[in-house]
Amino acid sequence: MTLLTPWWLLGLLSIAVLILIYILKPNYQQKIISSTHVWKLSLKYRKKRIPVSRFRNILIFICQVLILSLCAFLLARPVIAADKVDGTSEQVIIIDASASMMVSYQGETRFERAVNLAIDNVTDTLKSGGVVTVIVADTKAYPIAQRYTSEDLSYVVDELDKLIMIPDELKCSYGSADMEGAVELAEAVLLENPEANVYLYTGTTYVQTGDIEIVPIVEEDEWNAAVLSCEAKIDDDNYYDITVNVGCYGRSEEVTVYCKVKGANGDPYAEVLAEAYGFFNELEEEKTFVFRSKEMQSSGSGSGENNQPVVQENVVYFNEAIDSFESIEVYVEEADSLSDDNQYRIFGGKRPVTRIQYTSSLTNNFITGVLDSLREVMYDYRDIDYEIKTINPYNPDDNTYEMEGFDIYIFEHTVPEEKLPDDGLIIFIDPDKSPKGNVFKTNGAATTGGMAIKGIQMGDPHPLTNMVDLSKVQFSKLSNILTYDGFDVLATFKNGAKDMPVLLAKNDPEQKIVVLGLDLNYCDFSMTLDFPVLFYNIIEYYMPLTLKDFSYQVGDTVTMNAKGEKITLVGGGAEEVFTKFPAEFTVTRPDTYTLTQEIALTGDYIYDYFFVGISNFESNITKEVDALPALYKQIVEEKEDRDLLIWFAAALVAFLFIEWWLQSREYF
Repeated sequence: MTLLTPWWLLGLLSIAVLILIYILKPNYQQKIISSTHVWKLSLKYRKKRIPVSRFRNILIFICQVLILSLCAFLLARPVIAADKVDGTSEQVIIIDASASMMVSYQGETRFERAVNLAIDNVTDTLKSGGVVTVIVADTKAYPIAQRYTSEDLSYVVDELDKLIMIPDELKCSYGSADMEGAVELAEAVLLENPEANVYLYTGTTYVQTGDIEIVPIVEEDEWNAAVLSCEAKIDDDNYYDITVNVGCYGRSEEVTVYCKVKGANGDPYAEVLAEAYGFFNELEEEKTFVFRSKEMQSSGSGSGENNQPVVQENVVYFNEAIDSFESIEVYVEEADSLSDDNQYRIFGGKRPVTRIQYTSSLTNNFITGVLDSLREVMYDYRDIDYEIKTINPYNPDDNTYEMEGFDIYIFEHTVPEEKLPDDGLIIFIDPDKSPKGNVFKTNGAATTGGMAIKGIQMGDPHPLTNMVDLSKVQFSKLSNILTYDGFDVLATFKNGAKDMPVLLAKNDPEQKIVVLGLDLNYCDFSMTLDFPVLFYNIIEYYMPLTLKDFSYQVGDTVTMNAKGEKITLVGGGAEEVFTKFPAEFTVTRPDTYTLTQEIALTGDYIYDYFFVGISNFESNITKEVDALPALYKQIVEEKEDRDLLIWFAAALVAFLFIEWWLQSREYF
């Protein structure tokens, strides 16, 4: 119980006055006088009532004391105080650690300013007896302090200092902030103390912030020019057009965009440079530039009257045509506040050539037709180049096929007399004899009596037989392969109690071989869609492209395949070796990454490159976001004090009544 006006308890002094009155009150005196028998009898009854009268007087006195006490307490206003929320100050501090926080002004980044402001807040809060929680909104939010008190002041400050004082460790990411994760961590604190204040130190503008208070750390003169994206596409004339998106945020500025093509048109030392200019302002913060080949100026597309070229805005021409390249570098040379997005690189402008030698004693259009089809299908990322060699099985001295220098060797109805090629994939179709080295053994072909039959059974799933079904193939001739150690059996034909292999595959570092036991002239396999699919699978399986894409953003996952046994990745401050494929790697920093692999068959090294840039969202340093993730904050109802005035008043009335009743009774 609490008294709102406790000084009225001075009214309890009235009890002392009451006691004084009782002390000074005159007492009745007992005198002996002569009386009659009736008088004596009256005294007799009187003596019997004295003890009861004293008890009544005591009760009256007690009631009067309680009445005076209740009056004093009524004036003091008694209440039962409601439970109060702990008044200790508690702060939840979220520090944005996204790439846009790398913006620098006068040698200090936004992230450094945010950390320094957070240190000041932590110091003031903990010194005043408060509680702090510090959360870093990196690509995955994490706490560095959770409900720490003044005893932990030095530790929290040291942990914050580590975010900016250790140069060898990257504490601010180049990706986007995990605001949802940061808000979830803040909600965990609010479950313990709904009255805690949540602050977000950031350079991003949010329209709706909810219960999170934004602490802006933007300087007025910050600005950023960025190469947002680049794309190189082949036009109808087989020349490259390079499309570049550029942004300029925070300032009206004329920006010069440079496009440098290295290794142009097969010359590893050639460089072709073009420049473009654009003026940016608040109404047009982003522009698109197109760099084209010189010969395209007079092409039919885009020409006006009298075949004069139509001048298009932001279109620039190289001084020569570009039909291939080693790399393209697009960059701006501006002294802006964020330099990590001032350049962009494109790789993959030189399609890898897959050289194929097709050797047969009876060449057919089935295989050459498939190779022509694959050349068109794979044109964007692979160049199929093949040669046809027709041999005379009766005069081996006239045969001139090569045994090295090709990626794929196809031998149909024939097997090399000497050793097999050791620098590429070997495909045997209807082999007429066993090759040297005991690779596999065959005694020629087994016929089915001239009748076309079915019955080929598919083996376990394999990359080569993806979308390929040989069970529907009709054939009348099949190679009788006797031994095939080390091969995967992908399809078989059951000939009585014997399983005859139809499709075999081996993928060892030292030897890569595919054997198809069917004679294409004695089956309908080459007339089905499964036939080109099989060749497509063979090329993709044995000679996979290391990369399908060559440009990524921070946070993307890069998928890599290997032509050899391992890939060594270097870039972005990382160096890793991968031995299981396809391998995946999540990039965390903008940079040019190099992939190195050794081909066991030849001992050659292959180098691949890809570029990683900052996302366009982070390059826009003046961006405005609609809303932060919703922060659930429990509503705390303020409890009111319970007033006891009516209860004390009721007790007062009750004791007044009791005292009156006792006074009205002369005796019980």
